[in-house]
Amino acid sequence: MSNHYISPNAGHGTQSDGSPDCGCTYGKYTEAGLVLPITKWCVKYLRGSGVHCLTDADSNNDRNIIVCVRKANGYTKHRIELYFSIHLDFSKAPKGTLPLYKSKQGKKLAACINKAVMKDMSIRTRGLCKRTDLYELNATNMPACIFEAGSIKADLKTVKQAKRYGRAIAKGVCGYLGVKFTGKYKK
Repeated sequence: MSNHYISPNAGHGTQSDGSPDCGCTYGKYTEAGLVLPITKWCVKYLRGSGVHCLTDADSNNDRNIIVCVRKANGYTKHRIELYFSIHLDFSKAPKGTLPLYKSKQGKKLAACINKAVMKDMSIRTRGLCKRTDLYELNATNMPACIFEAGSIKADLKTVKQAKRYGRAIAKGVCGYLGVKFTGKYKK
């Protein structure tokens, strides 16, 4: 096991008042429904490579972003060294990933994830995007990235490949951490 402690999270799922938050939708598909399996596989692959994960995916995405950020910032057993959440862009968005970051290290994290995803998923990117107006990027006290994994409509076929997509994201995170990606997974 490595000494790396991180916080990977699924986008949407629950609002601040506890009610369901499906995120964007397309037909019968919801953002929350598509990114949770990706996040679960990502966490399994990260744990298989020895990375400790504090994640809402273990609880089926029943925490809102405020709770996820608060838990990552306040984790007392070990320092959480990075935070990221996986999202999808709305149905009218063009094809491609859109990793969002605020800090220099957040940009490096976004670039590592994006590079691995583009290679392993054969998906295009719309480039890295600096944002200063998003809670998860502003409120975290560690490098953070919001990873828009693609358009819920234009990239649906790709994002439905949850195991493969989660593996690609985990590979990128391991690259950022300098941890050998084993390709193994565990719960």
